[in-house]
Amino acid sequence: MKYGDFLKGQSNLGKLDQGKMTSLDNIDIHTNPGMAQPQLAMESESTTPSEKCVNAIDPEGNVYFCSTESGKIWKRTTAGVYSLVHTNGNGSHRGCQYFNGYLWYWTNDDLGHFDLSSTWTDSFATFVNGNARGSVEANNTLLIGDGKYVTRIDSANTFSANEFVIPAQYNITEMVNIGDDVLIGTYVSEDVAYCKAFLWDTVSSSWTYEDEVFEIGINSFVQLDNVYIAQCGTSGKFYYWTGARFNYFGRIRGITTKAGEVGNKGTVFNGVALYANGTKIYSIHKEDPSLNFAFCGEYTCTGTINSLAVQGQTLLASVGTGVDKRGDSYAIGTVITPERQGKVSKINVAYDEYPEGIGIETKVQNGSWTSQTAINENNGRYAYFDGGLEDNSVCQVKITLTPNGSDIPKIKQINLNK
Repeated sequence: MKYGDFLKGQSNLGKLDQGKMTSLDNIDIHTNPGMAQPQLAMESESTTPSEKCVNAIDPEGNVYFCSTESGKIWKRTTAGVYSLVHTNGNGSHRGCQYFNGYLWYWTNDDLGHFDLSSTWTDSFATFVNGNARGSVEANNTLLIGDGKYVTRIDSANTFSANEFVIPAQYNITEMVNIGDDVLIGTYVSEDVAYCKAFLWDTVSSSWTYEDEVFEIGINSFVQLDNVYIAQCGTSGKFYYWTGARFNYFGRIRGITTKAGEVGNKGTVFNGVALYANGTKIYSIHKEDPSLNFAFCGEYTCTGTINSLAVQGQTLLASVGTGVDKRGDSYAIGTVITPERQGKVSKINVAYDEYPEGIGIETKVQNGSWTSQTAINENNGRYAYFDGGLEDNSVCQVKITLTPNGSDIPKIKQINLNK
């Protein structure tokens, strides 16, 4: 059996799917399509924002981290210097966003702003429903969800609390631009396994389209070029917007998003859509228009991720005890093949150039992973194990790719031979 279509990403079906890898961890499948190689590592940059944060970036490139645990607000300059710049007297934050010359930040009940110079106004306005969450800049206004309401800040920075209303049982979780319209995601409660999305033109008193999703909430929106997907529910499922409704897109196994959770979990970095869950950051990408979108586990952070931010060419993650950034050193990557039924006597791993750093482990009859001695065949450019495994066994293979400075192993194919 040959496994080598790494550009297809990891399976959303499980270990019996023979068409994709069962797992890709700290792996880059996009830089050299057709190969799998270690990705650059996320590393701790600062412990100064020592709480879970949401974030926003201003036109100068400064990132503001607003705590969801307290009223603290930190600033990261483009030079990577962190400082505590303000403490919001109204308490912990539900969101923040730059708009029209100001950093806007809000709690459940209160909206504040900062003029990017010296003046912080914590109580600029009050939300009617006391449940502020989700925002989007659209048609020269800033829209913020507030339970069933959408509030508006216009180009003159005038606040209006009841610009738009959806049915009372729905609470707005997130919003995203769809052309000149806004798509509104919602949540009912953790005990109600359905929600709805509403498409609104930002002007009319009612919505254009609505669609029901049988999941516990729409948690986040992610943009894949001109395709918009939503991560919904608590089991890692994604749905894409057709223009009038949601269709199933795919799933990242292991995602356990908590219903109603606040945080910026999706972003786009160097043209690649990313989504965070737990300590992992997954890419959802295709390197060529002829390919299908692929899920891949690209990064591992030092703690549980609450939000992602992109500052120029720097990827940042708020992890509750500080901020991680994508560094210059490579992580150790792992690739796990699908499960193979039958005798396996030899495992070959074809590589590109660098002959070192390829480890082979096997799992037989659903037991524990066992490290095997990998032998390099430099002329044939493959590493192999030929010790043989149990006859008629059930076998999976894990390949570990260990970098050595800038030298990284790049593999092209994994062969399980009888």
